[in-house]
Amino acid sequence: MWYGAIYYPEHWPEERWATDARLMREAGFNVVRLGEFAWAKMEPEEDRFDFDWLDRAIGILQQEGISVLLGTSTAGPPAWLVNADDPARDCRQVYESGLRWQFGGRSMCCVNHPRFIERSGRIAGALGGHFAGHPAVIGFQIDNEVGMYGTRCYCDICHQKFRDWMRGKYGSINAVNERLGTIFGGGLFRDYQDIPIPRIGQDLHSPGLILDSQRFFSASNAAYLRLQAETLRATGVRTPITTNVCHMASGWSGLDEQALFQPMDVAGWDCYPQQFAVNPEPATMGFLHTMARAYKQKPYWMLEQQSGGPFGMAADDPRRIRLWTWQSIAHGAEMILYFRWRTCRFGGEQYWRGILDHDGRLNARYEIIARTGAEIRRLGENLTGITRRRDAAILVDYDTCQSFHLNHSNSRINYRNQAEACFTALQRLGVGADVVFEPPDPGRYRLLVAPALRLMDPAWAERLRRFVEQGGILVVTICTASLNRDHVAPAEPVPWQLTEVFGVRRVEWSNLSGVAAPPKERLGEDASAWNHLQCAGTVPVVAAEGPLAGRYAADTWCDHLEVEGVEVEVLARFAEGSPAGGAPAVTCRRFGSGRAVYVAASMEAKLNERLMEWLLGRPAAVPRAESDRVEIVPAEQNLRRLYFILNHGATAARVALPPGARDLLNGTPLTGEMNLGAYDVGIIVCD
Repeated sequence: MWYGAIYYPEHWPEERWATDARLMREAGFNVVRLGEFAWAKMEPEEDRFDFDWLDRAIGILQQEGISVLLGTSTAGPPAWLVNADDPARDCRQVYESGLRWQFGGRSMCCVNHPRFIERSGRIAGALGGHFAGHPAVIGFQIDNEVGMYGTRCYCDICHQKFRDWMRGKYGSINAVNERLGTIFGGGLFRDYQDIPIPRIGQDLHSPGLILDSQRFFSASNAAYLRLQAETLRATGVRTPITTNVCHMASGWSGLDEQALFQPMDVAGWDCYPQQFAVNPEPATMGFLHTMARAYKQKPYWMLEQQSGGPFGMAADDPRRIRLWTWQSIAHGAEMILYFRWRTCRFGGEQYWRGILDHDGRLNARYEIIARTGAEIRRLGENLTGITRRRDAAILVDYDTCQSFHLNHSNSRINYRNQAEACFTALQRLGVGADVVFEPPDPGRYRLLVAPALRLMDPAWAERLRRFVEQGGILVVTICTASLNRDHVAPAEPVPWQLTEVFGVRRVEWSNLSGVAAPPKERLGEDASAWNHLQCAGTVPVVAAEGPLAGRYAADTWCDHLEVEGVEVEVLARFAEGSPAGGAPAVTCRRFGSGRAVYVAASMEAKLNERLMEWLLGRPAAVPRAESDRVEIVPAEQNLRRLYFILNHGATAARVALPPGARDLLNGTPLTGEMNLGAYDVGIIVCD
């Protein structure tokens, strides 16, 4: 297990470096990341490289037994590159407004500009040539959080490259017009020079063209990272190469992270729980950790782990640093790097807390991180060779994510939240789930959830059909297969290509934002169903009998379904008085040897959990927690079962345990249950 922090020796006097290295070693660190923003120090003038200061810093760290993950520094381009005198060499990105980025900050250069591409390859090659084979350098990180500060550049070079990309995809301009439906609004293109990079802020642009433009920018960033990876390997680098992403499945960066990681040896991501909520739900980070594990289908590196509240947030309980660290390890992290070693005294992140404060003195954050490091060292081989087999998977689709983010039909539909809700239900059941990026082969999983899979194509539809036909359980939710990959609504019934599988047809849809209960006299027997709801924008769902019997709340969006005359079990209906009053809310059809379930709205957690339990059953002999703030992550090691039990709550929690459980953190046997304190962690082994 690699354990350490991000360190910026260039920010501090050189005489401090040895003190920092000693304190890191005493905290149990064996690795730090260096250099991801230090291009101006590494190459102060074009083609004049200076690695002497970096050699000295690495040497001091090496004396304390600390290795280095080295950044290629291209996220911080220097002034001599950015402030070009010749307009043809100006490689700054262009905003949607037409203004260019100013020098300062980060990642202000265009990844399609030939000069930026050439100079990025040059610094990566120089780093690789100097440090390849260095005994203290255990790997290289390319760039930093690519796409975090914007991917959509409107410069002339990007416009021309986008047109070339479109020509490569469509061939004739007539095919562009026909497939994207540009006749809407009279927007027919005469030739490829008519095609712009669409401005998101301009009303009624072609949604298909917007989606294509984001695919282009994603491919551009992937090519940029691939070039650096190939350059490093050409210099003789044989250690692992990675890069880091954040806010996955949110649409924020607009990048297909799986494609970014294809040329990498290991995936990496940056985990800042409090950027999502002051008290994030356990599954929020759990789902993103699972995505990170899916990128390379193996353990990943946590390249930035929150070590203190971001920016001006209230001071946080240091115990949560330990909690979130063990959560990362539970889901598959084999490297933990805290951001950052010491809070910066200057610059745009001077209130983004590091481990140490501005004064560099030891504090409560350091103490809890040192304690966690000691636990990791003590467990040693107990943390190696861990596998995570799952019976269920969540299908995550980049195109659909971008569709909702760039072309939303309801601003409350958040694709990541839709997927996270399904993940939460499976995790609370004790099953857990993998993330997959395409329909899996039949037999790989018992259950596949495809949340809000709005975009569909015949090949995916056939693979989903085959998954069910050969015994799998497929659960879909709102907007399923309502558009094709060109972002065009099909002329056939929806869910497109899958109506036979589900036995239902969508006949209408409703945006539920702002929906209020109708007058009681119009509700009849369903009046009490509305009393269950707490706020506007929610509607009641009623299951009079059967496995889901009860009353529930649904929100955001609902599909109005009509059963197609085949044998379909209606498990719940929308209550009368709601926009889809009386229509099926949850349906199930046996198809071939499997089952196809359609959930026609964003449902409350209780319904999702009952549905998953009905479909999969509740696993026996697993830990059970009363509190939904307790996360239980199952794993296996050498034919024995492990359970990482994480209390995300501010109060103690009881957990019922299977027979023969032992607590690995303190080595004691347990009888029947364990009591976890606030933000505490248990690692249970059942031999």
